Amino acid sequence: MGDLIVLLLGFLETRWPTKKNRLISRRMRRLKKSGIWNGLNVRYGPVVLGSTEFREFIREQEVETILDDPGRTDEFLQELDGYVKERGL
Repeated sequence: MGDLIVLLLGFLETRWPTKKNRLISRRMRRLKKSGIWNGLNVRYGPVVLGSTEFREFIREQEVETILDDPGRTDEFLQELDGYVKERGL
């Protein structure tokens, strides 16, 4: 029963339109529009990109300012590589 409640809470956390989820969705849309998303999808796959850990990583990043500066984009991708390896995703 406890597992069912945890699954339900996890589902609602990703689907409920809270301020945090709107921020994450906006940043993910920005990544998709920039063209970086396709490379991330090829490199990591949809399982990693759809994970809660990845969504939290995106929430912590300043995606808007990172995408405006190509040098910071490379740093972002290296940081993402390290994060994925650290978490074992």
